Amino acid sequence: MKSTVSRSFALFAALISMAVCSFAQSETISAALGDKYVISAKAGGVNYVEGAVGVVRKSGQSGRLIKGDSLEIGDRVSTGNDGKAEILLNPGSYIRLGGSSAFEFKTTSLDDLQLLVESGSAMLEVHASNDFTVRVQTPDSIFVIVQSGIYRVDVAGKNGRLSVLKGKALVDGSADAEIKKGRQGVLVNGQASIAKFKSSGDDGLEAWSKSRAKEMAKISSSLDPRILRPTLMRSFLGNRWNMFDSFGLWVYDPFRRYHCFLPFGRGWGSPYGYWYGWDIWHYNLPPVIYLPPTQPPSTPNKVSSRVPRSMASEAPPFMKMEGESRGRRVFDNPVDTGAGKESSRTFEPPPVIVSAPVQRSTGQKP
Repeated sequence: MKSTVSRSFALFAALISMAVCSFAQSETISAALGDKYVISAKAGGVNYVEGAVGVVRKSGQSGRLIKGDSLEIGDRVSTGNDGKAEILLNPGSYIRLGGSSAFEFKTTSLDDLQLLVESGSAMLEVHASNDFTVRVQTPDSIFVIVQSGIYRVDVAGKNGRLSVLKGKALVDGSADAEIKKGRQGVLVNGQASIAKFKSSGDDGLEAWSKSRAKEMAKISSSLDPRILRPTLMRSFLGNRWNMFDSFGLWVYDPFRRYHCFLPFGRGWGSPYGYWYGWDIWHYNLPPVIYLPPTQPPSTPNKVSSRVPRSMASEAPPFMKMEGESRGRRVFDNPVDTGAGKESSRTFEPPPVIVSAPVQRSTGQKP
């Protein structure tokens, strides 16, 4: 009897160990520093799994996909009839797969995120614009999302269809084939076909996606600034994020075991209409946070404290997004789902500082 209990306990411990292995390294580092949260700006985190969900890695290895796993470009995810999965895209955006569906990343760049939905159905909750597009491929079509919103992709056989619940997309990237709210687009014999559709609202996948959006926004609004601030600083100093390569950050809470979104911009909310809560300004971070990324000196005789790269000479992505989205109420006046009050501080980019060469003394008097 004792032997049976011991074996059962050992098996249970092994399963728990496997479930957390994906976060082992980052959480170990964070735990050693006394951090509660884990900060990331990467796409690919697996935030929710239900039912049968598998993955075939680009390397050829296969197995079950579990919450806490991380996906790379070329990893193929597939769900069973009862399967569901929520995958993190660039910070602030999600793809949610329904049953009997398959998907993989083609790229994960901020300004040209590319996904392949090979079969089944998926919901996309995304922040996008003309400068920061999301390209959705199906076996026979390409759809380019150019506006923050909510989208549904359905693939039957090789025929792909994109329905816009909120936002705007283009069939094959063509401005002449625009899909607006309440319309869906397909590619038929190489020609775009766009028609009206009416969402039932009680579809299982759509209802689940909206419920997840509300829950994630509520968790975002409950982040504790007192605890999170030191973690933000340590991860920034460890070069894990900056304001010039994302709209915000994924914050992993190991107690809730979910990633939620911390926006850089003020007043942001989910395209579903739920407020995210505190923005980065509430954390009273030092000015170095808002400066462009550093580059090493080009020569030993020169000091380059803050030399901008190409993007750094412009506004950070979240500011460009706010400018493009103004007036569309994508994240204006969203519904508050949790604690906190909106910050009243606005972003003013600091000046770019380029240090002059150090003048070495020659030992001669003028």
